[in-house]
Amino acid sequence: MAEEKKKMGRPRIEIDKRQFEQLCGIQATEEEIYDWFKCSSETIRRWCRREYGEPFCEVYKKFSSSGKISLRRNLFHQAEKSVPAAIFLAKQHLGMRDNPEEVKAPAEPIRIVIEKPDGGDA
Repeated sequence: MAEEKKKMGRPRIEIDKRQFEQLCGIQATEEEIYDWFKCSSETIRRWCRREYGEPFCEVYKKFSSSGKISLRRNLFHQAEKSVPAAIFLAKQHLGMRDNPEEVKAPAEPIRIVIEKPDGGDA
């Protein structure tokens, strides 16, 4: 009979994949994620490598984008009823500003000549 190898070290912390993806979707920070699972940031990073084959930052980008889309959709709906939300979106997406650019003086000064009715200069 072959001897069974005994595993050394601490057992792996179970990280629920669905919960992890949802936390990324609501823009939870890395610190909030590892606090949620009661583990270290290194544990989360290693887990991402094992589960997704990518570093944490790439996995986070992928799953947080769904949260950004949802947030943007809600903001657009809110802008239909809320003036501040509409102003925010206009500034962010349409380049509008509160203070329009100042009108710049022409490069050459304008000379104004007023003539008197008798034909002389003023």
